[in-house]
Amino acid sequence: MNRSNPNERKTVSRRDLLKVLGTGATGALTISACGERIRPHMESQRADVIVVGAGFAGMTAARQLRQAGKDVFILEARERVGGRVKGGTLAGHPVDVGGMWVGPTQTKLLELLKEHGLHTTPQFEQGKAISEINGKVTYPEGEGSGLDPAAQREYERVVGELNRLSAQVPLDEPWNAPGAEQLDGLTVEQWFRINTRNADALEFLRLGTRSVFTTDPSQMSFLYFLFFLHSGDNFETLQGFQDAAQAYLVKETMHQLAVKLGNELSNNVVLEAPVRQISQDANEVTVKSDKGEWHASQVVVAVPLPLSVRIAYDPPLPPDRDILAQHMPMGSVIKCYAAYPRPFWRERGLNGATWNDSPPTAGFFDVTPSEGAPGILVAFIEAQHALQWTGKSVEERRKVIIDKIVSLFGPQGANPIDYEDQDWPSDPWSRGCYGASMGPGIMTTVAKVIREPHGRIHWAGSETSTKWMGYIEGAIRSGERVVEEVLAELQRAG
Repeated sequence: MNRSNPNERKTVSRRDLLKVLGTGATGALTISACGERIRPHMESQRADVIVVGAGFAGMTAARQLRQAGKDVFILEARERVGGRVKGGTLAGHPVDVGGMWVGPTQTKLLELLKEHGLHTTPQFEQGKAISEINGKVTYPEGEGSGLDPAAQREYERVVGELNRLSAQVPLDEPWNAPGAEQLDGLTVEQWFRINTRNADALEFLRLGTRSVFTTDPSQMSFLYFLFFLHSGDNFETLQGFQDAAQAYLVKETMHQLAVKLGNELSNNVVLEAPVRQISQDANEVTVKSDKGEWHASQVVVAVPLPLSVRIAYDPPLPPDRDILAQHMPMGSVIKCYAAYPRPFWRERGLNGATWNDSPPTAGFFDVTPSEGAPGILVAFIEAQHALQWTGKSVEERRKVIIDKIVSLFGPQGANPIDYEDQDWPSDPWSRGCYGASMGPGIMTTVAKVIREPHGRIHWAGSETSTKWMGYIEGAIRSGERVVEEVLAELQRAG
């Protein structure tokens, strides 16, 4: 899955990376890990700010700090930038094996795409979807649910109540919502069961929850759920395509935006440098990584919240910060692609979208490039199903996904020209995707420390955003927020 995108230039060798770090550097130009020709670092490993993590939150923070005239370095554990946005290749065509969609209210991300000359294309929806709920198969138009009229009315009633309740949750302080403790004590599954007895509507609500959160509704706080809905506008926006969170794909891939940001910051990025320890005193912060020791006035930690506590801190983190991370696990998803010579399902009037409550995957979607070939279906193995398939071989997952395609779309699906997948729970620097969720009782007890600095250490990452939490948009917004914090601290220090 780490094969190069054909639009990218040559990546760096380990020897070149050492030159980038200044070890044995001669002053000659070399190739950065992001693909740009740069001059190796000759200065000592000291900066105004060290950013831990080169995802969209970390790169946004570093970019804006550099624009403010600050000396910044990003230490990234992976051999690439982008975090949970990652590129792959399918049948010779570049694809996103991580985050890929963008919606009309994700304005920061849309601005960044425009700034870097990248283009959006609408998610394909023309034709009929396939809905398979509680053993009943229907073929609704577009992104319709396929529920019978009674179940559809009940589903819409419950969603309306969810939207009403979520609008009452303050984005900055969700723990102060009306009835917060009672709402936080419920799981999403419990609330669903209390509020509807219609089996099909209930199953469709579960399916939608797993598709957005990659977590089962029985494991998530209902208050957190409401906050997340408000953060992403509402339930329909998070689930939908037209004018919603999945409205557009990026023609050149979302990963290309990460590459462009990485190229822009190439002098400031150190790859394969996982941070092991962060210590601070009255004068500075010391960051120890596998690529050496770094010193700065301030540090931004921009990695997934559950992974942030794997770093050793001196002095230690406050207990509530540690407890929060322990009770906010990453979601689980495996993203799967199958390619065909052409999108054969369209010939039957199908748009490639499915809503399915049986294993292994809840949904397929048509992400065929705008040129019309190859035909590409993407699928997501989510939540409890992802936990069953993570760590297994690609061949095992390929078989079960192709079998599902055949059962839904017919025998033409039996012979793809290529298959790829990304097992996010097995990724050591993410341990899951799309984001982290809070269990019951956490939002009203320890969640208020989620953005609270620890001395000279500041927190970024999509999980810390109040708007579009868990999305690329949220990551960008968190990077912008943390820059304001850091600049204020640097100004106070003189």
